[in-house]
Amino acid sequence: MSTGKVVSPVYQNRLVFDRKDLIGAWVAVKTGQDTTWGDYYAMGIMRGSTVISGVVFNNMNESNCTAHIAVEKPTKLLLDLIAAACYYAFNQCRLKRMTGMVPTSDVDVIAFDKHIGFEEEFIMKDAAADGDMQVLVLTPVTASRWLERAHG
Repeated sequence: MSTGKVVSPVYQNRLVFDRKDLIGAWVAVKTGQDTTWGDYYAMGIMRGSTVISGVVFNNMNESNCTAHIAVEKPTKLLLDLIAAACYYAFNQCRLKRMTGMVPTSDVDVIAFDKHIGFEEEFIMKDAAADGDMQVLVLTPVTASRWLERAHG
């Protein structure tokens, strides 16, 4: 049943691919990145002028990149953002893998990463400020549902 209210486009969530600096800075704050990203690309979800989710890709070479994902407010567009991130990494950049690194103390973040298809690769002892670092990997095989979604 419609309420008859029209939602202003300013308040609608939208995928954003052309605000690299804004999204990169937001993801840095949310993930505790205390240095520059270097050469990077970022995409995200914005509501009005506010970033509510973002993905930063850096440390890229011919095969791999590091992915940093931050989500403040999950929305229906989060699925499309993850699909777009996989499309960018695996189809546009032709990478073989995306690497995620999460302190082992961040169990909710590790669970989220695994839920979207990342798999445990190894633990780096004493690599996080508060202990060990879990290294996770996402490949085109484990990202197949996202790639299918990106292709429609």
